[in-house]
Amino acid sequence: MLSTKRLFDEIPYEKHFEATVIYVGDDHIVLDQTLFYPLSGNQDFDIGSIGEYPVTAVHVDNTDEGKLDFSAPIRHYVTTDNFSIGQKIEGQIDSTRRLNTMRLHTASHIVEFFMRKMPTFLSIEGSFVNNEKDRADYFLSQNIDPQSLSALEQEVNRFISQGHEIVFKYQDGIRLWCCNEIEMPCCGTHVSNTKEIGTVKLSRKNKGKGLNRIEIKLV
Repeated sequence: MLSTKRLFDEIPYEKHFEATVIYVGDDHIVLDQTLFYPLSGNQDFDIGSIGEYPVTAVHVDNTDEGKLDFSAPIRHYVTTDNFSIGQKIEGQIDSTRRLNTMRLHTASHIVEFFMRKMPTFLSIEGSFVNNEKDRADYFLSQNIDPQSLSALEQEVNRFISQGHEIVFKYQDGIRLWCCNEIEMPCCGTHVSNTKEIGTVKLSRKNKGKGLNRIEIKLV
Protein backbone atom coordinates (compact mmCIF):
# COMPACT_ATOMS: atom_id res chain seq x y z
CA MET A 1 0.00 0.00 0.00
CA LEU A 2 1.35 3.42 -0.97
CA SER A 3 2.34 5.80 1.81
CA THR A 4 4.06 9.20 1.92
CA LYS A 5 5.94 10.49 4.96
CA ARG A 6 4.92 14.07 5.78
CA LEU A 7 8.26 15.85 6.25
CA PHE A 8 6.51 19.23 6.54
CA ASP A 9 5.03 18.18 9.90
CA GLU A 10 8.53 17.82 11.36
CA ILE A 11 10.62 20.36 9.40
CA PRO A 12 8.25 23.01 7.96
CA TYR A 13 11.04 25.56 7.44
CA GLU A 14 13.13 23.32 5.15
CA LYS A 15 13.23 24.10 1.42
CA HIS A 16 14.98 21.09 -0.13
CA PHE A 17 14.48 17.35 0.28
CA GLU A 18 15.38 14.02 -1.29
CA ALA A 19 12.93 11.21 -1.94
CA THR A 20 12.18 8.12 -4.02
CA VAL A 21 9.40 7.80 -6.60
CA ILE A 22 6.99 5.01 -5.56
CA TYR A 23 4.22 5.54 -8.13
CA VAL A 24 3.90 7.15 -11.56
CA GLY A 25 0.44 8.07 -12.88
CA ASP A 26 -0.74 9.84 -16.02
CA ASP A 27 -0.44 13.31 -14.51
CA HIS A 28 1.17 12.87 -11.09
CA ILE A 29 3.78 10.98 -9.09
CA VAL A 30 3.84 9.74 -5.49
CA LEU A 31 6.99 9.95 -3.36
CA ASP A 32 8.00 8.00 -0.26
CA GLN A 33 8.42 11.31 1.59
CA THR A 34 7.81 14.97 0.80
CA LEU A 35 8.03 18.58 1.92
CA PHE A 36 5.16 19.55 -0.39
CA TYR A 37 2.03 20.27 1.66
CA PRO A 38 -1.12 18.95 -0.08
CA LEU A 39 -4.43 20.78 -0.29
CA SER A 40 -6.05 19.76 3.00
CA GLY A 41 -7.13 21.06 6.38
CA ASN A 42 -8.39 24.31 4.77
CA GLN A 43 -4.83 25.14 3.66
CA ASP A 44 -3.65 25.58 0.07
CA PHE A 45 -0.99 23.32 -1.45
CA ASP A 46 2.69 24.13 -1.92
CA ILE A 47 4.27 24.66 -5.31
CA GLY A 48 7.88 24.26 -6.35
CA SER A 49 9.85 21.78 -8.43
CA ILE A 50 11.02 18.18 -8.57
CA GLY A 51 14.29 18.19 -10.41
CA GLU A 52 13.80 20.69 -13.22
CA TYR A 53 10.06 20.08 -13.51
CA PRO A 54 7.49 22.41 -11.87
CA VAL A 55 4.97 20.99 -9.40
CA THR A 56 1.65 22.66 -10.21
CA ALA A 57 -0.60 21.10 -7.54
CA VAL A 58 -0.39 18.68 -4.60
CA HIS A 59 -3.26 16.54 -3.27
CA VAL A 60 -3.61 13.79 -0.68
CA ASP A 61 -5.36 10.46 -1.28
CA ASN A 62 -7.54 10.36 1.80
CA THR A 63 -10.25 7.69 1.78
CA ASP A 64 -11.80 8.73 5.11
CA GLU A 65 -13.41 12.14 4.62
CA GLY A 66 -13.94 12.63 8.34
CA LYS A 67 -10.37 12.05 9.49
CA LEU A 68 -7.00 12.72 7.87
CA ASP A 69 -4.80 9.68 7.28
CA PHE A 70 -1.30 10.89 8.16
CA SER A 71 0.26 8.07 6.12
CA ALA A 72 -1.87 8.54 2.99
CA PRO A 73 -0.07 8.85 -0.37
CA ILE A 74 0.46 12.42 -1.60
CA ARG A 75 0.10 13.15 -5.31
CA HIS A 76 2.51 15.64 -6.90
CA TYR A 77 1.16 16.96 -10.21
CA VAL A 78 4.08 17.20 -12.59
CA THR A 79 5.00 16.11 -16.11
CA THR A 80 5.47 12.37 -15.55
CA ASP A 81 7.33 11.34 -18.73
CA ASN A 82 10.71 11.76 -17.04
CA PHE A 83 10.00 9.76 -13.87
CA SER A 84 10.04 6.05 -13.04
CA ILE A 85 9.38 3.94 -9.94
CA GLY A 86 12.49 3.68 -7.77
CA GLN A 87 14.01 6.89 -9.14
CA LYS A 88 15.78 9.15 -6.64
CA ILE A 89 14.72 12.78 -6.86
CA GLU A 90 15.49 16.16 -5.33
CA GLY A 91 12.60 18.48 -4.58
CA GLN A 92 12.34 22.14 -3.69
CA ILE A 93 9.32 24.06 -2.42
CA ASP A 94 8.54 27.75 -2.91
CA SER A 95 9.73 28.77 0.56
CA THR A 96 8.38 32.34 0.43
CA ARG A 97 4.89 31.05 -0.37
CA ARG A 98 5.20 28.44 2.41
CA LEU A 99 6.37 30.93 5.06
CA ASN A 100 3.61 33.44 4.32
CA THR A 101 1.03 30.64 4.48
CA MET A 102 2.47 29.51 7.82
CA ARG A 103 2.28 33.04 9.22
CA LEU A 104 -1.31 33.50 8.09
CA HIS A 105 -2.42 30.05 9.25
CA THR A 106 -1.08 30.71 12.75
CA ALA A 107 -2.78 34.12 12.76
CA SER A 108 -6.07 32.49 11.75
CA HIS A 109 -6.14 30.32 14.87
CA ILE A 110 -5.45 33.33 17.08
CA VAL A 111 -8.27 35.31 15.44
CA GLU A 112 -10.62 32.35 15.83
CA PHE A 113 -9.75 32.07 19.53
CA PHE A 114 -10.70 35.69 20.18
CA MET A 115 -13.77 35.48 17.92
CA ARG A 116 -15.05 32.54 19.97
CA LYS A 117 -14.79 34.67 23.13
CA MET A 118 -17.14 37.30 21.71
CA PRO A 119 -20.68 37.17 23.20
CA THR A 120 -22.17 37.30 19.69
CA PHE A 121 -20.27 34.20 18.46
CA LEU A 122 -22.45 31.29 17.28
CA SER A 123 -20.29 29.13 14.99
CA ILE A 124 -17.55 29.06 12.36
CA GLU A 125 -18.76 27.77 9.01
CA GLY A 126 -15.54 27.37 7.03
CA SER A 127 -12.13 28.80 6.34
CA PHE A 128 -9.28 28.76 3.85
CA VAL A 129 -5.70 30.01 3.97
CA ASN A 130 -3.09 30.53 1.28
CA ASN A 131 0.01 32.69 0.97
CA GLU A 132 -1.98 35.89 0.35
CA LYS A 133 -4.72 35.85 2.99
CA ASP A 134 -6.84 33.83 5.37
CA ARG A 135 -10.61 34.01 5.32
CA ALA A 136 -13.11 32.49 7.73
CA ASP A 137 -16.90 32.69 7.83
CA TYR A 138 -18.46 33.26 11.26
CA PHE A 139 -22.11 33.15 12.22
CA LEU A 140 -22.76 35.88 14.79
CA SER A 141 -25.96 36.87 16.56
CA GLN A 142 -25.09 40.44 15.57
CA ASN A 143 -22.81 41.55 12.74
CA ILE A 144 -19.44 42.82 13.90
CA ASP A 145 -19.22 46.61 13.62
CA PRO A 146 -16.09 48.61 12.65
CA GLN A 147 -15.28 49.50 16.25
CA SER A 148 -15.45 45.88 17.39
CA LEU A 149 -13.37 44.75 14.41
CA SER A 150 -10.72 47.35 15.25
CA ALA A 151 -10.67 46.21 18.88
CA LEU A 152 -10.34 42.60 17.75
CA GLU A 153 -7.43 43.49 15.47
CA GLN A 154 -5.63 45.27 18.33
CA GLU A 155 -6.18 42.31 20.67
CA VAL A 156 -4.87 39.84 18.07
CA ASN A 157 -1.77 41.93 17.30
CA ARG A 158 -1.07 42.38 21.00
CA PHE A 159 -1.18 38.60 21.50
CA ILE A 160 1.06 38.06 18.45
CA SER A 161 3.65 40.56 19.71
CA GLN A 162 3.97 38.72 23.04
CA GLY A 163 6.00 35.97 21.36
CA HIS A 164 4.09 32.81 22.30
CA GLU A 165 5.61 29.49 21.22
CA ILE A 166 3.62 27.07 19.06
CA VAL A 167 3.91 23.32 19.64
CA PHE A 168 1.97 20.25 18.54
CA LYS A 169 0.72 17.21 20.38
CA TYR A 170 -1.31 14.19 19.35
CA GLN A 171 -4.40 13.09 21.21
CA ASP A 172 -6.51 10.12 20.10
CA GLY A 173 -4.98 10.35 16.63
CA ILE A 174 -5.76 14.07 16.33
CA ARG A 175 -2.97 16.61 15.83
CA LEU A 176 -3.47 19.58 18.15
CA TRP A 177 -2.01 23.06 17.58
CA CYS A 178 -1.07 24.53 20.96
CA CYS A 179 -0.22 28.16 21.74
CA ASN A 180 -0.35 29.52 25.28
CA GLU A 181 -3.86 28.53 26.48
CA ILE A 182 -5.17 27.78 22.97
CA GLU A 183 -5.57 24.25 21.59
CA MET A 184 -7.13 23.55 18.19
CA PRO A 185 -7.10 20.52 15.88
CA CYS A 186 -4.93 21.28 12.85
CA CYS A 187 -2.93 19.35 10.24
CA GLY A 188 -1.41 22.44 8.58
CA THR A 189 1.96 24.18 8.70
CA HIS A 190 2.71 26.96 11.20
CA VAL A 191 5.45 29.23 12.48
CA SER A 192 7.09 28.25 15.78
CA ASN A 193 6.56 31.61 17.53
CA THR A 194 3.81 34.20 17.13
CA LYS A 195 6.36 37.02 16.70
CA GLU A 196 7.20 35.56 13.28
CA ILE A 197 3.74 36.58 12.06
CA GLY A 198 4.38 40.30 12.34
CA THR A 199 1.40 42.65 12.21
CA VAL A 200 -1.91 41.61 10.64
CA LYS A 201 -4.81 43.60 9.21
CA LEU A 202 -8.41 42.39 9.56
CA SER A 203 -11.31 43.21 7.27
CA ARG A 204 -14.96 42.12 7.19
CA LYS A 205 -17.33 41.18 4.39
CA ASN A 206 -21.05 40.62 4.90
CA LYS A 207 -21.91 37.21 3.38
CA GLY A 208 -25.56 37.25 4.47
CA LYS A 209 -27.68 37.66 7.58
CA GLY A 210 -25.43 36.98 10.56
CA LEU A 211 -22.62 35.58 8.38
CA ASN A 212 -19.42 37.60 8.68
CA ARG A 213 -16.37 36.81 6.57
CA ILE A 214 -13.22 37.90 8.40
CA GLU A 215 -10.13 38.21 6.20
CA ILE A 216 -6.57 38.40 7.51
CA LYS A 217 -3.65 39.86 5.59
CA LEU A 218 -0.03 40.44 6.54
CA VAL A 219 1.03 44.08 6.85
